[in-house]
Amino acid sequence: MPISFRLAIIPFFLLAACRPPRTIVYQLESRPQLVGCDPADCGERGRQIVVTYLGVSGLLISHQDHVILTAPFFSNPPISRVVPLPTHLLRGGSRVISDGRAIERLLPKSADRATAILVGHGHYDHLMDIPYIATRRSTAARIFGGASVRHMLMGDSTLRANGTRVVAIDSSEAAAGDRPGKWFYTSDRAYRFMAIVAGHAPAYNLWRKGFTFAGGKVSSDLDSLPRTASGWKLGEPYAFIIDVLDQATGEVVFRIYFQDAPSEPPLGIPPRKLLLDHGVDLAVLCVATSSNVHASPDSLLSVLQPSNVMITHWESFFRSQTLPPEVSRASDLDAFVGSLARTLPLTSGWVMPLAQATYSFRPVPRR
Repeated sequence: MPISFRLAIIPFFLLAACRPPRTIVYQLESRPQLVGCDPADCGERGRQIVVTYLGVSGLLISHQDHVILTAPFFSNPPISRVVPLPTHLLRGGSRVISDGRAIERLLPKSADRATAILVGHGHYDHLMDIPYIATRRSTAARIFGGASVRHMLMGDSTLRANGTRVVAIDSSEAAAGDRPGKWFYTSDRAYRFMAIVAGHAPAYNLWRKGFTFAGGKVSSDLDSLPRTASGWKLGEPYAFIIDVLDQATGEVVFRIYFQDAPSEPPLGIPPRKLLLDHGVDLAVLCVATSSNVHASPDSLLSVLQPSNVMITHWESFFRSQTLPPEVSRASDLDAFVGSLARTLPLTSGWVMPLAQATYSFRPVPRR
């Protein structure tokens, strides 16, 4: 990390440290439109789509015992290890490593059945726990992300020896503007997904200039995993359309829009014609730093018009998930909720879930 950037990020963290923490003891949600359905009233149990929020941007999506994950993260090193302290400034920060005990405690057993793990970008809070999860728990899962994600994961010797498990999605294969992208399928054909060229909001704006933590790409395979938080580079950010498929017919029965970082419009917005055959049943939106990009999430919501919204990446990831969660000081909840009230259809509901909360959904026919 250049010294000039290390100095530039100090004001952000000084400002964040001055804000009083806001502890959340119950989830926030819209009224009266709630997200999902009561499991007892969702129809045949085996046909329900079940979505579990794992914290940060991690999701466990299950349908008929078929599982897909979006990058889980449980290690949550304290801010003193993530941000270079004055004594660490010249060498880029303290070492951060994946916490296997936290993963084993918090990752549901059903994650072992996952056939895919989707990674939207390469920052440590999205990618650092993936080597442990992929090599010890979700051992049959293939990992999908940008080229930088793959280059960094090759720093793990087990994944390097099984390189076909990590798939680099090229930008030409991702949707952009009005151009649809390529559909990727899980090995069990239970899900398909399409990447969308996206961006990442700056950590903060200062003097009309945005600063993004650990920006940049990785252009070649690493010999070992990054040692510091700043070593896990942003890479090529993607959002995803995730389709749940009927095992008998191959038809789309539920559609999820997933983002793990806010984007400056029009980045991250799917082609409108992609939504004509099946609308978005659940939009999973990142709240952290969303106020640092223009018209977020209003412009995205106006295109998606989702039936349900799940607000994620809202909590501080500098403290253990076993403690009462605090709102991330990069999250402007009031502004985000205000956008939902302005832009969502009256029939749509939203929720800001606590980690490990589970939601059930009915299959939705083509519309």
